[in-house]
Amino acid sequence: MVCKKITLMITVVAALFLSGLIPEAQAVEAVTKTKIVNKVFKVENLVRIADNVVILFDSSGSMGEPFGGSGLTKLQAAKKLVQQRAAVLPDAFPDLNVGLYTYTPPAKVVPGVTTSEFYKMQPFNKTAFLAAADQLPEEASGPTLMVNAMRKLSSLLDNLSGRTVVFLFTDATHSDDGATESPLALAQKIAQKHDVDFQLISTTDVETRIKLMEAVASINESSRVHTLESLINRPEVYTGSVFAIEEAYIVSAEARNEIIGFKLDQVLFGFDNSEIEIEFTDELNTVGEILLQNPNSYIVLAGHTDSQGPEEYNLALSHKRVAAVGAYLAEKFQIDASRVEMFWYGEVAPVVSNDTAEGRKQNRRVVGFVAGIN
Repeated sequence: MVCKKITLMITVVAALFLSGLIPEAQAVEAVTKTKIVNKVFKVENLVRIADNVVILFDSSGSMGEPFGGSGLTKLQAAKKLVQQRAAVLPDAFPDLNVGLYTYTPPAKVVPGVTTSEFYKMQPFNKTAFLAAADQLPEEASGPTLMVNAMRKLSSLLDNLSGRTVVFLFTDATHSDDGATESPLALAQKIAQKHDVDFQLISTTDVETRIKLMEAVASINESSRVHTLESLINRPEVYTGSVFAIEEAYIVSAEARNEIIGFKLDQVLFGFDNSEIEIEFTDELNTVGEILLQNPNSYIVLAGHTDSQGPEEYNLALSHKRVAAVGAYLAEKFQIDASRVEMFWYGEVAPVVSNDTAEGRKQNRRVVGFVAGIN
């Protein structure tokens, strides 16, 4: 029988405190063993779904604008995000190739660094990568040579094999005078030639520019647009398109005595279906109440399918499933979209074998967790 419950992802409080937070009738199970979390990142059992990661970093003049009320510029916030993402990975990950590049001519020459190459494409090593990320510019300056970046990316991909995720920091502007092709056209050519998806990290709120980014993201089902605001200081969502998130619940915290998250085990779906079945609404209602009671919290959701059907179709189906859960929370509990992070994986991260009907049923799922509990 399917286990339908929400379990505490990590807790360091007594059961008495928990019973005051969640209605007793809800299927919530406390982890009663006390744990002190001291800047701990749980990274074991990572399910890698990409072979290569290319980070294209924007350090152009427009990145000098303030990043909200943080006291940082957009460039400094973006640099912080790159460092955060690397910090939660293991010290070395030989099966994952990573490269870090800028597409803006530097204002000053950095010793040992070429005009655009900060971490040459190679197996990930945390110490070396963080040292390279530290060398990224602190001050924004120069033009946005996006067309040039796309051409260099195409050449880089010619020497790689497997699936590549491109994290592209951008405000959807470019300064490539005399270019005969647009960044969108070049991105489309790259996607036709290579197994690649674009994760665009938007640094603008200008609607027309966001539309341009969405056009790039529409190249294939796995590409998407994130806002810089939705990713910064949220280590739980660092993995996105590189790892299947439910296999590694990434949690970080100073030593403290409080709940810091809840895990949604799974919401199962019928074959070729994205409608939420009534038997799972109790779990989703509990999640909604947790989000309402904790206004600074957010939920990370991941959608999956079984292996029946074409891969690209299944990727789209898993997107529909995770979107259905997000829509349920938005419609019933008015949870703002900025508090719901969605990822979708299709058939690539099964929890059990797809060789049986029961196994396929278990794989047709949405899982997730609530984080940011204060």
